[in-house]
Amino acid sequence: MSRIDEELRLVLGTDLPEVLELDDQEFQIPQVEDVPTLESILDENAALDDEASFLLPDDFTIPTLDAEAKAAAKQESDEELLEEEHGVMPPSHSQWVRDPLLPVVSQDPVLQINTLRGVSAQVVSAVGRYDGGRTSALAVCGIIAVGTTTGQLLIFDASQVLKLCLGSPALGAQHGPVSALGFNSDSTCILCAFTKGQILQWDVESGKLLRSISGVVPAGNAVLAVKFTSDPTVAVCSDSAGSVFELYFKRSLGARTWDSRCLFSCEKGTVRCISPLCLREDFSAHPAAQCLLLAMVSFRKLLIVRQKPELRVIYASKAHADCVPSLSWRLLTFRDSADPVLAFCQSCSFSLYQVSFAEEDLKVIKMIDYSVPFEILNFKWLSSSTLLILDTAEKLHALDRETGMELQELQLVNLQLVSTSTKPTGDQAQLKRVTYQSVCAHSGKVLLLGDKAVQVVSLKTWEERLDDLVRQDRHGDSLGLAWKFYEGSAKAVVGLPAETKLKEEVVACKVGKILLDYVEFLLRRCPDQGKIQVMEGHFQKTLPLCVTCCVKFNKTEVLFGELYEKLLDYVVAIGVLFQCLEPHIISGKLSSIPPLVMKDMVAHYTDHGMTELLDTLIPHLDVRTLDLHQVVRLSREHKLTDALIHVFNKGMNDYVTPLEELISSMTQASHAGGGDEHVKVGNKVLVYISCCLSGKAYPYGSILPPMVETVKTQVFTCLTKVWVKDVEASEGPYLLIRTLLQHNTKEFLNVMSLAFEDLQDKQAIEFHQRVIDILLQVMLESTGFSPSQIGSLFTFLARQLAKAKDALFVNHQLFHQALDFLCNPADTTQQAERQQALLDLLSAGGAAYFEESKLLSMAEAVQFYQVCEFLYEQKRLYHQILACYLKDPARKGETLQYLDDVMSSGELTDEQKVLLQNEIICNLQELLSLDPSLTASLVLRHLEGSVPLILEVLQQNTKSLFDFLHGLFNPRVDLWPFKASSLLDHTYHEKYLDLLCQTEPDCVMDFLKLSDTYRPEEAVEITRKHKVHDALAYLLEKQGKTEASFSVLMECVKVSLQNSSCPDLADREGSLGEETNPFQEVQSVLRDVMAFLQRVSGTLDSKQRDDLWFSLLSFLLSPAERIQCPLSADVERGIKNLTKEVIESMTSYIPLMDILQQLMQDSLHNVGSYGEVKTLISGIIDAYVYEKTLMEAASSLFSQDLHWYLCSLRSAVSRGLAPSHQRCGVCTQRYSWGGGNSQARLVVFSCGHVYHYGCLQNSLRQQEAQAPEWACLKCQSPKRKWFPITAEKAEQESELTELDRAQIAASDSLKRAFKNPSRISILMELTGREMPGRDSFKQKPGIFQPGIKELPEFKLNLAPPPLID
Repeated sequence: MSRIDEELRLVLGTDLPEVLELDDQEFQIPQVEDVPTLESILDENAALDDEASFLLPDDFTIPTLDAEAKAAAKQESDEELLEEEHGVMPPSHSQWVRDPLLPVVSQDPVLQINTLRGVSAQVVSAVGRYDGGRTSALAVCGIIAVGTTTGQLLIFDASQVLKLCLGSPALGAQHGPVSALGFNSDSTCILCAFTKGQILQWDVESGKLLRSISGVVPAGNAVLAVKFTSDPTVAVCSDSAGSVFELYFKRSLGARTWDSRCLFSCEKGTVRCISPLCLREDFSAHPAAQCLLLAMVSFRKLLIVRQKPELRVIYASKAHADCVPSLSWRLLTFRDSADPVLAFCQSCSFSLYQVSFAEEDLKVIKMIDYSVPFEILNFKWLSSSTLLILDTAEKLHALDRETGMELQELQLVNLQLVSTSTKPTGDQAQLKRVTYQSVCAHSGKVLLLGDKAVQVVSLKTWEERLDDLVRQDRHGDSLGLAWKFYEGSAKAVVGLPAETKLKEEVVACKVGKILLDYVEFLLRRCPDQGKIQVMEGHFQKTLPLCVTCCVKFNKTEVLFGELYEKLLDYVVAIGVLFQCLEPHIISGKLSSIPPLVMKDMVAHYTDHGMTELLDTLIPHLDVRTLDLHQVVRLSREHKLTDALIHVFNKGMNDYVTPLEELISSMTQASHAGGGDEHVKVGNKVLVYISCCLSGKAYPYGSILPPMVETVKTQVFTCLTKVWVKDVEASEGPYLLIRTLLQHNTKEFLNVMSLAFEDLQDKQAIEFHQRVIDILLQVMLESTGFSPSQIGSLFTFLARQLAKAKDALFVNHQLFHQALDFLCNPADTTQQAERQQALLDLLSAGGAAYFEESKLLSMAEAVQFYQVCEFLYEQKRLYHQILACYLKDPARKGETLQYLDDVMSSGELTDEQKVLLQNEIICNLQELLSLDPSLTASLVLRHLEGSVPLILEVLQQNTKSLFDFLHGLFNPRVDLWPFKASSLLDHTYHEKYLDLLCQTEPDCVMDFLKLSDTYRPEEAVEITRKHKVHDALAYLLEKQGKTEASFSVLMECVKVSLQNSSCPDLADREGSLGEETNPFQEVQSVLRDVMAFLQRVSGTLDSKQRDDLWFSLLSFLLSPAERIQCPLSADVERGIKNLTKEVIESMTSYIPLMDILQQLMQDSLHNVGSYGEVKTLISGIIDAYVYEKTLMEAASSLFSQDLHWYLCSLRSAVSRGLAPSHQRCGVCTQRYSWGGGNSQARLVVFSCGHVYHYGCLQNSLRQQEAQAPEWACLKCQSPKRKWFPITAEKAEQESELTELDRAQIAASDSLKRAFKNPSRISILMELTGREMPGRDSFKQKPGIFQPGIKELPEFKLNLAPPPLID
């Protein structure tokens, strides 16, 4: 079977049937000269798909949906499998990431839990053999101690061998089960506490009983905790009653004795948890070891105390009573000091407190306060940065100390953790499970005591964490985690060196092994080699991560060593590897590649037609790793500019050869009509020359200092060569400079200008003169240079001559030739370009070489107005510059801005101001045509004294005058700047008003509201003449002529109604203008009339107000009769809606009964059916009912609130005080309610504390010449506000709980009044007013009548009696 048949069999999964060989001549099969390759066949798939429709029969169908669905499902499954296998996300097929980010590890187990099988088995065996009962307590300190319920103590060494079995069942029967254990710091002795209060001290080495301690804990109390402190002779313990005791061990006459004292009595509270700070012997000199810190938690407080040199509380904070607290100390390093840190957990929160010893004074600082989503049962320190928390569901949580982030959650299995229940006392309402004696920590490990097993929890080392991920084939996650170890951002790190450099070396070495294992894994999972596209996709998804890790971890020897050798058999993998190197090379992270690998890389890019990438990559690589002959050949063949320059500069120290070759190629390309490639090479050559002349390397870096001057000289010499080798003489002299000038004259001259800045000696000036002569010869004696290029040359020359200060020589006649060339009137092309070139020349100092009058005349002839402006600017002829702006079509719109800038600068002399003012007045009409508003603003700001003259000039042109005044007084401007201007008197205001009425009548009202300079009488005449009715009505209203203003508005209503219904009448009488919807104008005018009536109703008496409102109403009820024209159905419907609005507005000013009476008495409504006014009357009645209901509801709510307040007040002042204690706060004796002696008299405060009168009186401090003031002794505090009472006030005990007669009478009156049906009578009676009758709701004279609550005499004179605290 051939190789092709074998590949097809692998693809199809079946063997091909045997077929006969076909005869080419019989079937007319053409001969094929070149046999197609597999790659070419695969590339033709797309073309075949497009042509397939022409080859298929009509009745042939392809199940494309099923096939596509299956392909998509297979692709998705392959990507999921790849993600699961490699631990990385698969990139898309169209675009893959060559420099991926390292994966973020989602699941990284940091905990490991193991069962101490030796200890567990021997505990079970010892319990069964010696009848030891169940386990009850655990302690660990290098060795393990387990207490039992029968009073026995089992000691195991570090190898889990049972070393001692202390105690006996008889001892357990005497003292009870073991309740607490505690090792000293060197593990030489152990304290064993029992439930009946006995404490025994055993020697762990010999098993000898050292001390038997009894009588410390009161009889009947169990010892809950016993622990050594940093001082091996001092221990602390706590009992079930909540007391804390200190044990002091000593020797007296050779005998071991002990002493004790009570640190915290249960009478002050109940301590539930204690934790002394116990430091190792190597920290014995630490200040914390000298003061013996002790932390304890009661039901309400967390206390941190120091035991030496004297007992003192150094910190206290609140604690929760309904949760089990936990405490644990840890010595942490902060910058240059190590301070103890206390971790305190309760309920769902934990806090860290730092104890600082700065300046020989203890200071407690709260560092962190976090909350967790579970209830904490116990916790321990695993390391200085990690805490292990046990919750009530027996789940372990590893938390980071700095961030509070949960690192892992682990469920305890088959342990049955030993725990006890607290006795419910005080505020504790239910039993709480505690595990203080079953969870212990030592040396980064936490031991958990179960009924029949002991488990140990610890943090995995960093290598174990990486190996676990590798074993799960999660190589990507393993490398991502390794990077966290490398940069120091990982959490819960164990086993890494502290020194940064050593840590990076160790991690990088481990990463190298992981990468090799990863590559082996990838090659094992690589698809069949015949599937090139599948293989390429496989390596594109996996190899970028390997390359990124090798670069990040600085393991390039692995990348180009073993890893490269493993991939050599896979051509596709090598190609992907080279593509992955690209971003690292370009970014500068990878600059050195072995020569053999680099040679293969160049060959690969050449074979695949990707030489342009080499031009980008090679300049970033070390030239020592390149095959110079290979790179130079490729650069010349494929025009790799940057690669060629890099090889010659860095490899051969040759800066001239690449310059000559590139410029020669530019010349050839220009002759052949080269396009963008020619421009691209030219730009790079200019940058290269600039870098060489400034001492910089191309494309980045710097030239070595000893070679800077040599490189400059070589490049200058090369550029100024008359003839270039290998170039025909027909090209002309100075080919290099000519080519660069033709490419980009301005940029080349800028490069030369920068190079000449550092040339100061005589030789340099001579060289400078030579370059200038060459430039003049090349550009003036040659053809093909544009005016812009010529102008750039002479601009360059002018600047160089100004800098050289007569050191350089140029024939001035050349400047005149350039001027004639640029200002040629016969040449009308490129005018903007020629003007800009001449401007650049003059700005560079070229004006000194021309006669000013000739230059100005030539510029004006060719309309170079910017050049004229430049010349006038030198002579400060600003009025001429204004003329230039107005003549220049391109800048005419900038004229006003220029004038404002010049006149605001403050640099004009009086003569210049006069000239500029005259020029402005002469061209005022042209300026107004540009922008009337800006022109008027400019005149008022800068030409105040010329305003009368300007207005007189504009009198002849009405349009210009209106434009000027409109620019000043335009009322539609957002910020009207000339409202209070006194520059123009009333004449111009009235003139503008007249013109505005003719031109823009809609703006008249806005102007009248803003301006106050016009004369009202004249304004009325003007508006009446032009029939601007809304403005006329406004002016009449402003003068107080209400009826006249109303008449004008009604006339407007009539005219607008005629316009909407009777167009013929409107044409005869004149109209205000045609609208698309005429009735909208009627609606707008009627609303203006209603607004007018609402404004003036407050200033009119009732008769005038009724006349105006009813006149409007009468007009709306019979509009057809008023205008003598029939109305359409739409207009009548609109009139009815407007009538409703008018009546609604009237109800605020006209009594409802008056409106109804007027409607019923109107002669126009006496005829016809009731339906015409039915809707109006119904609306009035509805409004009346609504207002009445609203008033009743408001009065009822107010009465209820008042009644509630008075009842609450009476209840507050008459309530009794119930004492919360049964003993006097002074003598602590029980008080008695009976008896006639003074001791029976009691004083009770609102806080609940009670005192005998005599005890309290004797305990108060009395000041001289003042009545004795006293208060609750227990509540006295500077922060607590309390009101002292005197002894005289205390005598009036009966009066403290009674109201005065006025208060009682007011309350009884309130109760009686509240039973009445109408609750408004309460307010009437309280204020002394009579209840109004129905007629009172009728409107009285005056518009607004104040409500009851708004009257000034309405006051509730009810003050509560003083409360005594």
